[in-house]
Amino acid sequence: MVATRWTPAVHWPGEQAPDSNLVISCPFPARLNPHFDQLVVDTERWFVEQGVFSGHEDADRLTRQFLNFQGAEEHARMWPDADYPGLWLAGRLLTHMSCLDDFLDEIWGPDQDEHAAHVVGLLRDILTGKATAADVAAEPLAVLLDSLWTETRSVAPEHWLDRAARIHLAYLETSMEERMHRAASSVPTTAQYVTSRHYNGGMFYAAALIELANEAWLPAEVSSRPEITDLALRLSNASAWANDLFSYQREAAHGTGANLAVVLTTHEGLTEDEAVTKIVELVNAELLTLDFLCDAAAALPDPAARYAEGVRALASGLMHWMATTARYESTPST
Repeated sequence: MVATRWTPAVHWPGEQAPDSNLVISCPFPARLNPHFDQLVVDTERWFVEQGVFSGHEDADRLTRQFLNFQGAEEHARMWPDADYPGLWLAGRLLTHMSCLDDFLDEIWGPDQDEHAAHVVGLLRDILTGKATAADVAAEPLAVLLDSLWTETRSVAPEHWLDRAARIHLAYLETSMEERMHRAASSVPTTAQYVTSRHYNGGMFYAAALIELANEAWLPAEVSSRPEITDLALRLSNASAWANDLFSYQREAAHGTGANLAVVLTTHEGLTEDEAVTKIVELVNAELLTLDFLCDAAAALPDPAARYAEGVRALASGLMHWMATTARYESTPST
């Protein structure tokens, strides 16, 4: 990606410190799933076949642009220990959410609010078991989630499906609220931002997908333990706030107020330089705390240790992808 004066560098363990005043120090090594090459080929073929942009006159450009964001590499770095079946399904589920994010943030403008609400309503019905194939047939994003969720139900335990559905529903609700803020050119308060960002940032969903990718299904009594829920919270903070740094220039240009840098300059009286410096400090503090909490969570019953290691890998993979993807360029390349 193209760096700006507000773009942080990322420092990995064992590497020479970057020459930058803004450095995110990731305590977890950068890793890559050995199935990376296969995932790239399969993801491109599959995504083209889905035709999610088929209703748009520039569908080919949008498809190329989305694939250029290197989502397959992101997933191979997020889940480096996953066997291919889990990696493949988790990657497609997250790809669907990322693509939906693009529609809600940019592709569907304010004049398409009614259509956006209709599609989101269909997705809610799928997640709550109310939709039929006939209901969703006309909307590619709904058809895709319906297919993926059916596949997921065949491998995931019921308690995980319930939790993942609740997380996804919260993502839909807060993402629609963000659309309203953007249409009104309003900036959420710091408190509003912190609450909604956990959900519309998708990090709670990504954390749940660790279990699916690695077949590390946490029993219900373990997944609700504070040692586990705290991991998802810290992961969300570190990843979402770092994301806000890498995407700051692009989101500010598109009038997105749900960005921590925008929130701090609007409501906390900070300059841009002060806000960015503060966010880097917050991200580094969260990453160190996350590393410490992963050790504590690993002492819980199996498979908590594998889940905790998965959280570390997910944080590392996201940092690596955010620092290199074309997704956050002011004008994404195709």
